[in-house]
Amino acid sequence: MRVAKLVWRVKLVAELRPGVVTETEVACIERVAEAGLAELGLRLDEAKRLTAALQAEMVPAQVAEVGERRRACEACGRRLAGKGHYGATFRSLFGDVPVRVRRLLACPCRGEGEAKSSAALALGNGAVVAPELAYVTARYAALVPFGKAAALLSELLPLGGALHASTVRNRTLRVGAEIAQAPTAETAKTPTPAATGGLVVVGLDGGYVRNRHRAEGRRFEVIAGKVIHAAGAQHRFAFARTGPAVTAEAFRQALAAAGVGADTPATVLCDGDAGLWRLQRKVLPNATVVLDWWHAAVRFEHALQPARGLGRDTAGLM
Repeated sequence: MRVAKLVWRVKLVAELRPGVVTETEVACIERVAEAGLAELGLRLDEAKRLTAALQAEMVPAQVAEVGERRRACEACGRRLAGKGHYGATFRSLFGDVPVRVRRLLACPCRGEGEAKSSAALALGNGAVVAPELAYVTARYAALVPFGKAAALLSELLPLGGALHASTVRNRTLRVGAEIAQAPTAETAKTPTPAATGGLVVVGLDGGYVRNRHRAEGRRFEVIAGKVIHAAGAQHRFAFARTGPAVTAEAFRQALAAAGVGADTPATVLCDGDAGLWRLQRKVLPNATVVLDWWHAAVRFEHALQPARGLGRDTAGLM
């Protein structure tokens, strides 16, 4: 007895030129007519193959179009001569796509110091990671261990092969380096706000980020804080403690972004950590330091413990 089948053919219709239409079949999905719960709709492996097939059609077409559109000199409009192509790999959420990037000779109107050739699209030599892939990788790597993030992304997305934990770690570190550099560059370009005239309250605290593998250099301290102005405005900041000079400069920049200078009247709340006190004295030398109530109570409790023991030892001598 012949089993009835349901067939769906997914076709990509592209119109890259006005009136010129091309049609490409990217997937063929079959189901038996008597479908159970597990056969309803798309399966994960089919969705991965479908999105990877779409990406493999779209990306090379876009790269070729960019190479064609940038063949005109931006200065004089002359058509630029080609210098062949070079191969690169575009790594995205929906698969690794090999592409051919056009190289163009420089226009004669350019000066002597200009490069003799350039790529129509800067994809580098080798592989380039899509910004969306870098974002998603760093987002989940910040929540779970690198190996778990690699397994999750490899399970759900057509990433062109199993993603390794070291790859996730390297991409996350690159994203972190860009984020760390962004505030510094922005602070350099943006004028420092005028220091506020009223009293401000600055809260400081620190904590360690530890690697589950015990090894030297696999942990670091993060200092987080908040600036509260007299009018109620709040500004939060955080930075890694890497060294006395660098940490003090990071704290100074964080306060400057909130409009707080060295002479601004301030009250600093902290937990009594000696390193935080040294940091405060270096950046806010005239501030009033207040130990928060919980840590003050803990210090009294530490003092009471030996006192209680001393009382028990001397009770029998009375």
